[in-house]
Amino acid sequence: MTISDAHNEPQRSSTLLNVESTLCYEASIPEGWTLCVHPQGWIYFFNESLKVVTDADIRTPDGLQLVHQCIQEYPIQRLEEEMEVHIYVSSAEKLVGLDNVAVFSLAINHRHCVASYTIEDILEPTVVYLDPRKQNRLRRLYWNYAWNHPTHIPTPPRAIQDAADALTWFYTDNMISGVRSIAPFSKTECDEISSRLKDLALPHHDTSIAKTVFLSWFLREVCSFRDAESYGAYTFKESLRVRQTRSAAQKPPSASLEETNPYAFMLLNLFINTFFFGIPRTYWMHLKHTSEFRGRLVAVQQTWESYIDRLVREYTHFLLISTVLLSATVGFLSIEELTEGARLAASVAALTSMSSIIIGVFSIWRHQANTTTKHSYTYMHNIQHSTFGIPGHAILLSLPPTLLVWSMVAFTVAIVAYIAQGAKSEDQWNRISAATLLAILGVLLLTVLLALYTFSIIWTLQRRRGRAWSLFSSVILPFRRWFVWWREKEPRLVKEMP
Repeated sequence: MTISDAHNEPQRSSTLLNVESTLCYEASIPEGWTLCVHPQGWIYFFNESLKVVTDADIRTPDGLQLVHQCIQEYPIQRLEEEMEVHIYVSSAEKLVGLDNVAVFSLAINHRHCVASYTIEDILEPTVVYLDPRKQNRLRRLYWNYAWNHPTHIPTPPRAIQDAADALTWFYTDNMISGVRSIAPFSKTECDEISSRLKDLALPHHDTSIAKTVFLSWFLREVCSFRDAESYGAYTFKESLRVRQTRSAAQKPPSASLEETNPYAFMLLNLFINTFFFGIPRTYWMHLKHTSEFRGRLVAVQQTWESYIDRLVREYTHFLLISTVLLSATVGFLSIEELTEGARLAASVAALTSMSSIIIGVFSIWRHQANTTTKHSYTYMHNIQHSTFGIPGHAILLSLPPTLLVWSMVAFTVAIVAYIAQGAKSEDQWNRISAATLLAILGVLLLTVLLALYTFSIIWTLQRRRGRAWSLFSSVILPFRRWFVWWREKEPRLVKEMP
């Protein structure tokens, strides 16, 4: 709003101030200057005859003196039609003398929507021949200026057209690249902004200051993104090389454990397969997928939320099974005629079930309480820089299901031991019953093992080989990799020996 419009018919945002505050300010504003109010509440001053805009408080004598001194030193006469200069001076209350004034001046060309700290860049003979990259930088300065000083200027005619064009490309890039898109706005955000642009194009927004602020903010972000992507600087092939170089610099090459230390990798595989039933591999791959950066930051947040949801959902299922198994184990322990072996196995089953429940509950609580992007960066940074890295954390994440499996194994052993008691009975029917149950248990055990093996390889493309060979190769694969690595490295080791 401007002060001169306060007593007239409502114009561009003149309803933002009431008459009392307007009359109160009129006496303190120097002649020729207009007080303007940003929609967020701060004020600045505009002199139409001098083509000067300033944020300094010219209602005080010191502030007005500082601004006039800067105006005298600036080549105001070189400003053409639809141009102005923004003069910034330090607060007068903090200055001892005029020699300590911190000043910068930004020249603005409203016709071409460019701004520069050098007036020659925005003059008519020069501005039409700017290269695309420099023009984009000058437009970023302009839209940043318009975002902070929107009240005294109308919305530039090209603003909506430029915004719609940039928005269309961002939407297209999201459709083509998906989660790998690096556009600054997601497809959902593009839809929201597009509906807003359609509304702003209606006649009742023609004099809206908020419209200027919104378009200036959006176009400033567009120009910032283009500047970061070296807009208008490289050919297609050069641009590909630059992006590859940036990706390599942001992600330094790191060799996997299998390449750097095959011995440790072999022992880790043996440890995971023997004591953890290969369960950490699933969490290992899930952690690697979550730690990879694809596209924009919103994709990082979506990946992190997906990681949390999956972890919580799996742990909830494990908690339910562990609770049921713990209840069954406690009921089994209440049987009086149990051998020490059966009682020991049942006790181990109860303890492992309880451990699975405790770790699962604590993990769900901690993961659900930290769902922001900041937490995801902290989480992944600590994992990657910890002593055991991603493999170690994958083993920790696999503890609830692993302990649950051990609890099932122990409970099965307890049942077998309880059934085996009947095999030593003097009663013939008890021995027959025990033998029958053991035979049924053996059939069920083979069925379960076959089902587990089938479901473990069903998502891996299998070549036309016999099942026996596939099983054999899967068992010796870590040892075969170590042997190949040793055979390739042995000549170098011999050569390096003194």
